[in-house]
Amino acid sequence: MAGSSGDQRDVPAYVALVRIGTVIGMAGAVAFGIFLIVGGWWLAGLIAIALAAPCFAVMRLVEGPAEPPRAPPSD
Repeated sequence: MAGSSGDQRDVPAYVALVRIGTVIGMAGAVAFGIFLIVGGWWLAGLIAIALAAPCFAVMRLVEGPAEPPRAPPSD
């Protein structure tokens, strides 16, 4: 049912692009890190996996201002 959900929000296009880019970055970093760990390169693999954290931080940084303020809970 299109339009029946009350939780739909209009999100700017740049937020969607940042989400796509950061998810691809996180997936690539974790996959490459696992590949390195399986290959025996523990330190390089852990560093590669740790590089997923800045991708997540950028995503949260961009999504924060794009979200509308939440209404206070009603009693």
